[in-house]
Amino acid sequence: YSAVEGNFVRDALARGYRLGFLGSGDTHDGHPGLGHLAALTGGVTAVVSETLTREAVLAAIHYRRTYATSGPRILLRAALDSAPMGATTGGGDRVLFVRAVGTAPLERFDVVRTGSVVARLDCRGSLDCTATHSLAGLAGGEYVYVRVLQRDGAAAWSSPIFIEGRPSSLAR
Repeated sequence: YSAVEGNFVRDALARGYRLGFLGSGDTHDGHPGLGHLAALTGGVTAVVSETLTREAVLAAIHYRRTYATSGPRILLRAALDSAPMGATTGGGDRVLFVRAVGTAPLERFDVVRTGSVVARLDCRGSLDCTATHSLAGLAGGEYVYVRVLQRDGAAAWSSPIFIEGRPSSLAR
């Protein structure tokens, strides 16, 4: 019931694991996300798929085209240039695109680069927020993801976009 240092997703990412983010609760009642109505503990996994066929959904999960929420049905899209969440892309200078539609006013997007928040993009209480952010000098072994925060405390996390190539000693 207490957090154990070294067992966070950021620790696994730092060890080089390429993970997609999933959300789940611990209510065991067969109603995914319902637990968030009582408290912000009813996580939900979203799968971004072109179609709703079994094959397309499984492919989307395989390629980490997923994101997690703390329960509310927040809609989220994130891409690094043309690489969608969960993808692997080349390094260099890139532009991150983020769009979220919240279930409550959106506070901000936190841009996480290789474990550190490098930007906070203000959504000014909008329910539908779009933003871009330039990231310079991305190097092999790095990753980027977005955390969406609503004013009511709910959140969503995009799966990371991974930078391919040999890790650089200059990487964060």
